Amino acid sequence: MTRQTVIAYHGVGDPPTGADVNNLFVSPERFKEQMAYLAAKRRVVPLAELVAGDPGGSKPAVAITFDDGYRHLLQTALPTLERHGFEATVFVPTRWIGERNVWDPPSTCDLAIMDAHELKDADRRGLRVESHGHAHIDMRTAAQVEIEEDLMESQRILKALTGRDPRFLAWPFRDGSQVAQRIAATAGFKAAFSIDQPHAGAFSFERVQVTPRDGQALFALKTSGRYIKMRHNPILDATYKVAKRALRR
Repeated sequence: MTRQTVIAYHGVGDPPTGADVNNLFVSPERFKEQMAYLAAKRRVVPLAELVAGDPGGSKPAVAITFDDGYRHLLQTALPTLERHGFEATVFVPTRWIGERNVWDPPSTCDLAIMDAHELKDADRRGLRVESHGHAHIDMRTAAQVEIEEDLMESQRILKALTGRDPRFLAWPFRDGSQVAQRIAATAGFKAAFSIDQPHAGAFSFERVQVTPRDGQALFALKTSGRYIKMRHNPILDATYKVAKRALRR
């Protein structure tokens, strides 16, 4: 079976020194290097192809995703994706379309979110728009009725925006509870994605977060299809921690 990975970005840009306290912004230069690496060493596939099953091929398969839908991606990430012919997915919290991130601590980072027109343009150009919920609530702890209403509103808005029912959901705050996973399945989603959690079925589908601290060697490991299993194996994780400083260079 082909090894496969879904990678998750947030921002691609150069924020002011010290502003990116959550380590979300990969520089445009590093992003270009990473996409060139994928073009040479991996096989980039649409998210739907990877979710459907073994995508085949001799190289590890990688699907590219972005959380939150920041406006700067139109200038910093999308042209590079287009240059390589890579389709990617952007997960958008629909309550905040055309506004900005309000769930992280205030900062001077560029956290403005694409408006409806920009999202339609991104979707047309191969940055496919899917759901990050509606209000960016924590679905690990939210009540059942709150989750149901949040996902229903997200689906309604995205169908009006893209003309199709959203198929995929990225959980805000890394993962969703078992109740949230059942609700997402009942609502008609085909898969829902966590971050840096072991794969636990279609509605806790593993993704690997890419951060600005990842050097070339660490990015290679994160896109190899082995990273999550390594991090959640005590013996292998101990080895990883010893090597981490070198991997980040």
